[in-house]
Amino acid sequence: MNEKNRSDISNMRRSQLTKAAYKIVSKKGYHNLTIKDISRETGLSAGLVHYYFKDKKDLQLNLIRETNANIKEMLVSELIKTDDPVAKIRTYLDQAFGLVEKEKEYFHVIIDFWSQVNRNNRMKQANIKLFQSYRDECVAILKEGIQKGVFKEMDVNYMSILILSLVEGTMIQHFVDENAFNYGEYSEKMRNQIMDIILKK
Repeated sequence: MNEKNRSDISNMRRSQLTKAAYKIVSKKGYHNLTIKDISRETGLSAGLVHYYFKDKKDLQLNLIRETNANIKEMLVSELIKTDDPVAKIRTYLDQAFGLVEKEKEYFHVIIDFWSQVNRNNRMKQANIKLFQSYRDECVAILKEGIQKGVFKEMDVNYMSILILSLVEGTMIQHFVDENAFNYGEYSEKMRNQIMDIILKK
């Protein structure tokens, strides 16, 4: 078997194991995840799981990196469809608020991981990169809109934090108590309010 085939198989196996871990963590939480669970879910031996990931923490970090990369890829693939900053910020908001329905399991996983940032520096760094990438994407769209004269002059860093706080805060509240409010209706109101704040009249 040549090097390329070996690498392809390795990537495929790691992806298979990561998807299984994602599914299990979303149901049981990270602390209740075992290598045996992953072995059962994939039909692969525990030894093979250990071959690709040295321990549970290694698997966990790969899981959050891959999950975040997939979410980012979905966003970028939608953003590149237009050059209009107004359409881009709408897409950004639609993708962000839409995660609740598109990737319901994501919040079970990500909230579980947030609880570990004070005890696990590698997990903290992975989450720092995640939030930074969301803010950077938002800042880039806002700057483009200001340059093209369609957005008001503003502190783009502050606005990116405000937008992300509204999105994340609303999703967390919905995740904790989905009967507290109508998520679709409220997230739509928030999209419109954000647009009112940033668009030139």
